[in-house]
Amino acid sequence: MLEVAGMAQLGRHYLAATLVGLLTFFAAAGFGRGATPRQASLDEWRAITAPTAPVPRVFVKGDQIRFYFRSDTNVIEFGAHWSRLRVPTEGYRINSALLRWNQKLPRMPRGDRGWRKATVIAGSEWSHLAARLAATLTPATPLHGAYYQGFLADRLLYRDQRGVPCSVAIGEQPGNVIVDRRLSIEETLSLLARLVEEDLARNHPGESLFMLMAPNSPRYIQPLLLDRQQHQCVWLTPAVLYDTTERGLVLSTTARGLGSLLFESHGIALLKNPVSSLARLGDLTGQTLARLLRLTIPRPGIRTCSPARSDGMDLAQWEAWLDRHSGTRQEDGALDLLIDGERFFTRLREAVAGATNHVHFDVYIFDRDDVATGVADQLKQRSQEVDVKVILDRTGSIGAGVAPPDTPLPDDFTAPGSISSYLESNSRVRVRPFLNPWFSSDHSKVFMVDGTHAWIGGMNLGREYRYEWHDVMVELRGPVVCSLEDEFRRDWAHAGMLGDLAYLAEFARGHSKPKASPGPNSWIKVRLLPTKTAWKPFSTAVMGSIRKAQSYIYVENPYLFDRGVINDLVRARNRGVDVRIILPRVNDFKAGGRSNLVNANYLLEHGVRVFFYPGMTHAKALLVDDWACLGSANLNHLSLRLCQEQNVATSDPGFVGRVKRELFDEDFSRSYELTEAVAVDWVDLLSDQLLVDF
Repeated sequence: MLEVAGMAQLGRHYLAATLVGLLTFFAAAGFGRGATPRQASLDEWRAITAPTAPVPRVFVKGDQIRFYFRSDTNVIEFGAHWSRLRVPTEGYRINSALLRWNQKLPRMPRGDRGWRKATVIAGSEWSHLAARLAATLTPATPLHGAYYQGFLADRLLYRDQRGVPCSVAIGEQPGNVIVDRRLSIEETLSLLARLVEEDLARNHPGESLFMLMAPNSPRYIQPLLLDRQQHQCVWLTPAVLYDTTERGLVLSTTARGLGSLLFESHGIALLKNPVSSLARLGDLTGQTLARLLRLTIPRPGIRTCSPARSDGMDLAQWEAWLDRHSGTRQEDGALDLLIDGERFFTRLREAVAGATNHVHFDVYIFDRDDVATGVADQLKQRSQEVDVKVILDRTGSIGAGVAPPDTPLPDDFTAPGSISSYLESNSRVRVRPFLNPWFSSDHSKVFMVDGTHAWIGGMNLGREYRYEWHDVMVELRGPVVCSLEDEFRRDWAHAGMLGDLAYLAEFARGHSKPKASPGPNSWIKVRLLPTKTAWKPFSTAVMGSIRKAQSYIYVENPYLFDRGVINDLVRARNRGVDVRIILPRVNDFKAGGRSNLVNANYLLEHGVRVFFYPGMTHAKALLVDDWACLGSANLNHLSLRLCQEQNVATSDPGFVGRVKRELFDEDFSRSYELTEAVAVDWVDLLSDQLLVDF
């Protein structure tokens, strides 16, 4: 009976993975829809929102909005609607929506049918308001600045040495300017709404609904709806700005994605890597059967218990436990914490520019947007002087390449058809894909330069990681980097045409020697915790740390789906451990966002403190009794047991203290703490059940 049930579970996993892959590519390709008249719509939007054009008439009803613009010959209508936000907030509720050109003009709304007319703030009135906002938002101290995502096209506001306010794009500020605050789009808009509320109420008494026609860049107008009555702010963007590819290119990308799933992943990969592919199939089968057994374990009951007063685990004993049970060892190295894309991408660019021997990337997603192609351009240039190798996950990169980012790309940008071909064209960059037999994935994000520096964390190469999402990377230096280089060397061989044979030959070579060997007091002790086929030290460490925790557990992860982890967090709370979870208020994976709501209610019911970050946090961080673990892995079935992952952990008090202060304490202060259950529906419950397998 167990074998039959296990095979049913395995079949369900295959079917779900296949459907997810197919639906992703078909949805991205827009099958069943007509092609978007991109250029015509974009030209139309620019013309009707020009400074000399008449202001539109704007009507709002519930979660719908309509713009009516008058042109020389007729009336043009754009409309949008937004989804309901269920996570509470202390200030304005922030939402976003895409404006679409409606070529079948409906009748003008009437007030007696529930439509409300908005007061439009444009032209000189908006300019004066924006100037006052900029003066208020600019830090008072010279050479100090604040970065506001979404305001005035993602501007950094600072004062020069004379105290004069300045506005530049992030990254273009002088080197001596200190950035004190970095606000997400949600935080920026919430702050703007509060600041303009008094201004609007004073200048427009009796009005509560406003449309700010804000020129967020020289290229286009980006309207901002402010509803004082509903305490809501909606960021509106013309949908055409996100349509960056031609239909034929998207169709070819879709065909390539399906070909990679069917022909390469389950054809070429099985031929050149027969042993490892068979091992992955056996691993998937075994993990699926074990998953079935874990699902039969009852959930813990509710037991109210005050937080324990404890110094936490004995970290020396904990590290010794990991030595025995995880199959890993502590290594010498140095760690630095890089929070958000501004710090990581700037640091990576500097390191690649200064490379003297080689640059090695192993990344899950190498996108095709402006940020990713910018990194590719630098790699192509440096490949004339140093060895440049890139391993990318085939399916992950193709799938991400057809999904638009949250912020629009430059007008003159054209995405390449294939990032692999783009990297190799007119350069010496060598690219090898990780094929995906049995729907496995290389979810790692490891970047290495010269064998002396490496970076591990949650960031792929794409616009969302550089500008839009909250995320974390760790810079590693010292002997531990050699272990990552050894792993890359074996993975590079495995991704080549000789596959398993080449991997075996590289494995037989043994370990490399560190590039530098400073004194024994120059490094701290760190531990790499990967997830590999038939070797799961990350899962062992996560489950072990939660079960042994005595004082506190802090978790920040957007994809907290694993039932075993969630139950162990509840059991830790029942023991009196202070358990706190940070989830994103806006999740890039809609089903994941729904599942997070269900799990948030369950955790809250058992006394776990649940926080929702203002926007999308993609950080994968765990802090247990002064032991820190960060990397690429999610807290779901795939990352814990099936995907290829890489993470780094340490008990060093200096680094752990930085993680606690700069990541968790900062994010707790910025997030909304849930105090009562969120309303969920049957779709949320179904999403949660389906994601138990992911």
